Amino acid sequence: MPENTALPGNTALPENTRPRAEILAAVPTFFDEAGELDHATTKAHFTDLAGRVDGVFVCGTTGEFPALDRAERRGVAEIALAVFGPERVVVHVGAAATRETVALARDAVALGARRLAALTPYYLPADNGAVLRHFAAVTEAAGPAAVYGYLFSERSGVVVEPADFAAMAGETGLAGAKLSGLAAERFAEYRAALPASARVWSGSDTKLAEVVRGGGAGVVSGLSSAFPEPFALLADAVASGDAGAERSAQARVDEVLAALGGTVEGIKLALSHLGRGTGALRMPAPEIGPDMRQHIARLAETVLASRAR
Repeated sequence: MPENTALPGNTALPENTRPRAEILAAVPTFFDEAGELDHATTKAHFTDLAGRVDGVFVCGTTGEFPALDRAERRGVAEIALAVFGPERVVVHVGAAATRETVALARDAVALGARRLAALTPYYLPADNGAVLRHFAAVTEAAGPAAVYGYLFSERSGVVVEPADFAAMAGETGLAGAKLSGLAAERFAEYRAALPASARVWSGSDTKLAEVVRGGGAGVVSGLSSAFPEPFALLADAVASGDAGAERSAQARVDEVLAALGGTVEGIKLALSHLGRGTGALRMPAPEIGPDMRQHIARLAETVLASRAR
């Protein structure tokens, strides 16, 4: 796995180079045929990913977190931390209730997690004051661990404007943000509103190059949890300033999006073709059509052949 490009002291990077994007694979949660958490497959998948991505984002949207109980979320985090180590894991602790989010944050920190993410409260309407109090409770519970706000208004129903989020971060000690959906489309606004020290990731993983050039830390990528290689190649190409390699890698990344559709069901089906899990979701999801199934199967077959060489 390529190392992140360092910026020691005031040493300038060579012309056309940039810091390498951090690729955090947003991993799905694996269930067995009975619908129970599949610990063995989870560990095997994390072990395989450890040499291909920079880290993992666990128990997030791709991980079907609303369908997991507290013990299951603790179990997934524990496996991730054992495989990757605390610096390469972001544990999502978000929940609809502040009480539950705080409990999950304490669980994660007790396991050794140093990086947490918390979705805004959701389901009931929440104004800026409610969101501020929610984040303040989480950062207090997290102690020395870094906490990143997670904005995904299409799922939470809560919109926090860039300036308001920056003010919340300043008041509560949030270390940055993970932006998804419409918030990711406004990446430049959030990045500009936050201090330079804040780390900001985008959930729009195929826009990695744009994110890096806009001052982002990298991407939280569900697609890379199934097909990490194109994303690593793209991150390398952007960091090195190799325009030809970037175009080639971007085409491969776009193909992954076209095949999987950016959906949890598509990601899980791809992983099942790659020998990881049953493809089963615990949450209801649309049926995958035959054309998409064929596309995913062909892409997985190509990747398996490439890995075997």
